[in-house]
Formats: sequence, structure tokens, C-alpha cells
Amino acid sequence: MSKISTDAKRINEITGRPMAECEKQAKQIAECVSEMCKRVVEFFYLKKDGTTRQAFGTLQPDVVIAHVKSESMREPNPDLVTYFDTEAQAFRSFKKINFKSYVA
Repeated sequence: MSKISTDAKRINEITGRPMAECEKQAKQIAECVSEMCKRVVEFFYLKKDGTTRQAFGTLQPDVVIAHVKSESMREPNPDLVTYFDTEAQAFRSFKKINFKSYVA
């Protein structure tokens, strides 16, 4: 099963939204993460308080490696997207079910 299919199924299980919607959201998340590996990406997601957060994040190896501490490595949570926030200069994460969009 592909990462997109796995994520779509998990989003569907959590939210109960139609599978087509979940697949579309999972595909957008995958595209956003792929773009973050190449550049800084502007994207949006819902925060815990229900407001929309505009974020600028990256997963570019040359940026991320400089901020990773080996003792702080954790097992990844498959329900989250972790990224390096270029404005706060810190790692942040959001739930995949709360992803809204990104600027291509």
C-alpha cells in the first residue's frame, strides 16, 4: 500500500469524511512534503484552537541537519507532519487531518 493510500485510509478512519476527499488531502500532503524537501513552502493547517495557521517550512537536508540534535530523535508519528519552521527557526508539526493547502 502506498504512503498516500495509507494516509488517506487513516484520515478517513479518524474523520469519517468520504474516501475521495481523504485521498485528495493525502495527495496534497505528499506533494507539500516533497516540495519542502526542495525549498521553503508556504502552507496552511488548522491549529488546535480551530484557527488557521500560515506556515513557512522546509525539510531541505542542509537546513534541517544543522538543527537536529541526535539525542532528541524520536520515533516518527504517522499521523503528523514534522517540518522546520523557517520563521521560528524550530521544528513544528501538525496533524495530517488538519492540513488545508499549500502554495505550489
